[in-house]
Amino acid sequence: MLGPKLTTRFDIFAHYAHVAELAMPVAWCSAFAPAEVLLAAGIMPVYPENHAAMLGALSPERNHDKPYSADAIIRAEEAGYTAPKLCSYARADIGALINDAHSPIGGLPKPDLFYACNSQCSVVARWGDAVQAHCAERGDSIPHFVLHAPPLRSGEAHSAEAVVAFEAELRGQVAELCERFGTRFDEDRLAAVTAESAAANRLWQRCLQLGAQRPSPWTMFDAFQAMAPIVIARGTQPCTDFYRRLVVELETRVAEGVAAVPNEQRRLLWDAIPIWPRKNWLANFFAERNTAMVVSTYTHSWWFELDPDRAMRSLCERYAWNTMNRSGQWVLDWTLGLARDFGCNGIVSHWNQSCGIWNSYVKRRQAGYRAAGMPQIMIEADMVDPRAFNENTIAGQLDTFIADLAIT
Repeated sequence: MLGPKLTTRFDIFAHYAHVAELAMPVAWCSAFAPAEVLLAAGIMPVYPENHAAMLGALSPERNHDKPYSADAIIRAEEAGYTAPKLCSYARADIGALINDAHSPIGGLPKPDLFYACNSQCSVVARWGDAVQAHCAERGDSIPHFVLHAPPLRSGEAHSAEAVVAFEAELRGQVAELCERFGTRFDEDRLAAVTAESAAANRLWQRCLQLGAQRPSPWTMFDAFQAMAPIVIARGTQPCTDFYRRLVVELETRVAEGVAAVPNEQRRLLWDAIPIWPRKNWLANFFAERNTAMVVSTYTHSWWFELDPDRAMRSLCERYAWNTMNRSGQWVLDWTLGLARDFGCNGIVSHWNQSCGIWNSYVKRRQAGYRAAGMPQIMIEADMVDPRAFNENTIAGQLDTFIADLAIT
């Protein structure tokens, strides 16, 4: 069974209520859009991907087979929004938008623009096209910007020339946005926001690193929920304050020997996007088998190193790359390094029927895991579409996998 729950919470409902009250243009953004730059330009970023994750994680009936996303996805598909052109995140969010489907936060604030950075995938641009077209049908003309990230297929960093070109495109888009909305881009404001974001990220990194403790004070199912502020509120004081409190709670648990999974016997790495409707089910499933999910490639993808003294350039260096635009060998080595550093006995990979780019990496990494002698299993499901989760099949696969792992 699970140990005592964490008490530190980020009030995501209050966050979105606050955003709705602000007299600022609202940008619907992809997850890895440069939020700090938009804030310095007087534009408030909000995140349809986070909204879609909420739709998948929460249920009006408290039934993991009937999350908010279930109805929204069906409505989107009936309106012609289908896979693989749009992932289930996009379909859930668009379904809620076009049909006024239920949302735990009443839907996102009305967009004034859509802003995507394609470092994560090409779907984010198509998602923006769909939102733009829907708004046009309702008589609202919103611009759609796509920031083009250079792929990083080898090496540890982009060339100086690639980063300069990326920054030039970003600055050009910001200038156009400021002219359109009558706002002003402020370099001093950018430095301050970047400093705030850097502080929050250092705290978030500390939280993640505490998963390496034995026993772990939390699991990645806790972290999947706790990562929301670093996604939707980085660069703001409430985000930093949340992680400051969370670090204290986790370090206190370590000092007092409080385990997320009492009698922890096995430690695992979660590879890829969470299965949001089954987050709690999976947390309990592993805990009942004395198994702790102590690290994740997904949470560690939100690992930013930023320098306020060279704010714009350091932001460009970070936003130009993403786990999903790195080379397959880099991601394999990185994942195995995480498994080693956190003392993992095995890896659980989520083959997500909605996310082709994650799946290409997940499948290609299986041979590398085997060659490295790392036990691994791949389960098939979806990030927010509950129809893809076969409980009996997955429970049987995981039971067999866990039973074969060594106890440490």
